[in-house]
Amino acid sequence: MKLAVSGYVSAQEGSVASANALLLRSLIEAGHEVDFFSKPSFVDPRPCVGEHERFRFIPTDNVGPDRFRAKVQRIPVLGFLACRWDCATYTRLLLKQIRHEHQTRGYDLALWLGDYAPGRVDGLPSISFAQGPPGTDARSIASRFDKIRRLAGPAKALKWLALAKLRLSSLGLPPLRHSDHIIVGSEQSRQTLHDLYGVKSSQTSALPYPIDLTMFRPSAETTPVSNELRVLWLGRIIPRKRLDLYLLGLELAIRQGIQIQATIVGGTGFVPGYEKLIESFPFPDRLRWIKHLPRGQVPALLHQHDVLVQPSDEENFGSSVAEAQACGLPVIVGRTNGNADYLCPRDVHLADDRPETLVAALQHMAQTKGESSIPSRAVAEAHFDLEQVTTRLTTILSTVMEAHSPAKNPRMNTQHETIDVIIPTLRRPDHLRRCLEALSRQDVAADQILVGIRADDDLSHALLREFEDTLPVRAVEARGTGVVGSMNSCLAECHGTWITLLDDDVEIPPHWLSTMLGHLRSRTNVVAAGGRDLLMDYPEMRRTEPLVEDVGQIHWYGRITGGHHRGGGSTRLVQVLRGSNCLFNGDFLRRCGFERGLRGKGAQVNWELALGLQARAEGKRMVFDPGVGVIHNVAPRHDDDSIHRGVFHFNGTSDIAYNETFVVLKHGRGLRRWTMLLWQMYVGSHVCPGLVRGGDLLRPKTRPLQRFAATFSGRFAAILQSLGRHSESEVALTDPSARVSELKC
Repeated sequence: MKLAVSGYVSAQEGSVASANALLLRSLIEAGHEVDFFSKPSFVDPRPCVGEHERFRFIPTDNVGPDRFRAKVQRIPVLGFLACRWDCATYTRLLLKQIRHEHQTRGYDLALWLGDYAPGRVDGLPSISFAQGPPGTDARSIASRFDKIRRLAGPAKALKWLALAKLRLSSLGLPPLRHSDHIIVGSEQSRQTLHDLYGVKSSQTSALPYPIDLTMFRPSAETTPVSNELRVLWLGRIIPRKRLDLYLLGLELAIRQGIQIQATIVGGTGFVPGYEKLIESFPFPDRLRWIKHLPRGQVPALLHQHDVLVQPSDEENFGSSVAEAQACGLPVIVGRTNGNADYLCPRDVHLADDRPETLVAALQHMAQTKGESSIPSRAVAEAHFDLEQVTTRLTTILSTVMEAHSPAKNPRMNTQHETIDVIIPTLRRPDHLRRCLEALSRQDVAADQILVGIRADDDLSHALLREFEDTLPVRAVEARGTGVVGSMNSCLAECHGTWITLLDDDVEIPPHWLSTMLGHLRSRTNVVAAGGRDLLMDYPEMRRTEPLVEDVGQIHWYGRITGGHHRGGGSTRLVQVLRGSNCLFNGDFLRRCGFERGLRGKGAQVNWELALGLQARAEGKRMVFDPGVGVIHNVAPRHDDDSIHRGVFHFNGTSDIAYNETFVVLKHGRGLRRWTMLLWQMYVGSHVCPGLVRGGDLLRPKTRPLQRFAATFSGRFAAILQSLGRHSESEVALTDPSARVSELKC
């Protein structure tokens, strides 16, 4: 198997990176070919695997942005933007390198170690072996805010709370949709991915990290039995690890007469103030703190203790717990600790977060101290053995590869291409008739035409019966709100290689379908194609308005240009198409779907922008062919969106502004997400003006105050929605009975 690999790998660093180093070397020794893509200054696995002939290191270095970030990263705002730019350019370069090598090497899979796939490479399935569900640290900050405020102070606590909320919003969460399969360390993490992020169980697997069982093994020397219970904490000191619970339990146990000698090994993490808990511990002679310990000395440290305690919240897989078991130690793990999947009878899984419960567990360990280490070692050998984990990982890789191979997926067989057509409609039978008649004249026939119709739209149902004998047309009941609900209902019925999207009030020329198919078939990096719509409600404008080249583009400074009806020149690549007439790659459209979070009762403007940004995130483009003109008639509207017809409506304007900002924040990537937002806020457009258009106030006939109010109410609502998009996820974490089923990965 040929693998394109990237991620966190180091034999000398933390538990995740060292486990990944073991896996990488084991995969190569098992006969797999590995090409590793990374920035050498960031991750360089060559010291641990570089001598193998089946290993290639491909440097991916965005030197300019990286150096700029290093110089300005401590400057407020500028440092943040520089970090985002560095990350975005590195990700783009990384995917470009993998895409380029894939064309010549023909990889079977892309494997992301310790991270989620940041994008897609066409024809290459991606598997993410992640450190756990996204946002675990952020959720712990939100749930432990009062404790953080007391330890770090109100200002720093509010700062970290704001960052946590940002991390849990659509702006901070990784794009899970780029992963065809996600591997996490425990069944608890699999359940979290399903409950909080809507990831299908069939797309996830639980696999523990491997442990070096030669390095971590019971001591060969007999340790003298001590009257004291030697208790060890091993890991980063961050809110999620619950140092506060550990110390409260120790204090209460000592006060109850349990002889304890405790050790804490680990440095303070990103949230300051937790060292105060150690400094104020009332029994300092019973506690020592080692801030840093080389990894090679960890086995000896474990041999010096009787039990390891890890009372963490939402722990994916604690490698220190597995290492302790490999050394023959019993362990105590928290209520929401994924290591509960891998315990033996000696171990204790805490039922709750009360210090009294931890004291009872410590009392049990004191009474059973000195028992045989065989059960703990047996658990480690059964679950964490490198060869066994590698075998299970290889099985997962093979299963995903087979599921996405052309022979197993008929949709990828170009010899049997099919074309589906989606037409949403609502009580406009005369226009729908002309649209269907134009489809009947195409020089390439569609395999099925799906018309999204509301249940109470008798006129459209009656019209479709007239075409049943001449076209492969059928009605699909439109569920959900507006045009997006109608199109998603139709999309659920689509299985075609290509999917055409048409407004019900357009008439495409006979060569439209064959021309658009030619554009998509001739370009591997293109997922959609469309023509120029000729607006019938502005005949004078069509004769006098000059044609322009700049349409359908997302500029680096944030401006998004539409105006496809004014597009002139030759066929060219664009980043956004007009939704009235376009042909999409079926796999891409089914993968992305139509954005469900848009406002509006009917048209729900800017769903096209959502698809354009998702295509851009995958390194794909779209084709605009202004030489193919499409008649776009004037049809009655059944919502508040008459803005583009010169009629102001507060709710309609607010919905347009909301949708534009919401889509940019959810689907934008890297620095350009922020430049688009800044352009919207400061410049905007005539319909949704920004701050610099204050001169419009001098033209009261255009109702400038109402436009500004509607625009900014929509934009700020979208920002708040994006920041709070996963607040329900936090509720679901703290209340096991709560479940979030509407969030998509």
